[in-house]
Amino acid sequence: MSSVPKLTPLAACRVARIDRDRLNEHVAAGRYPCAPSTVPGRARLFDPDDMVGLWLFRTLMDDGLTAEAAGFMACEVAKAARMNPEARTITFVQTYFDERGGNAYPSSHVPDDADWDDVTFGGTDIRKATTFNISKIRKLIAHYTEEERSIIGERE
Repeated sequence: MSSVPKLTPLAACRVARIDRDRLNEHVAAGRYPCAPSTVPGRARLFDPDDMVGLWLFRTLMDDGLTAEAAGFMACEVAKAARMNPEARTITFVQTYFDERGGNAYPSSHVPDDADWDDVTFGGTDIRKATTFNISKIRKLIAHYTEEERSIIGERE
């Protein structure tokens, strides 16, 4: 039986291509609320589902979102991906009256855009939907995690 690889913060940040010091600042400021929990004196450990959130957080900031918006969206999408491991895609849906900013669902649960004028979702109209290829993101994370595990040398 193979165990699920868990990455230290240094390895996780290398896999996700995010600066570790900036990540620590974002976590401390509450801008990335779904970082794995830890206790003083112990390092956070990132499992593959945690890595989905971290990967998305970095890519959403690269796309121009603020750290707050990227953190919220990445955490919502990662939570939906964790709860629906069979989902190939996850869609982040924003409605006109959702004060939280949106919710994430398996894409198969979101109405087709041709039906948006005729159906409500969560009690209101869909304003915008962003779909993430979670299957591909998981494959990229697995690839770069294996690459990271093969590195001999620098450790935390």
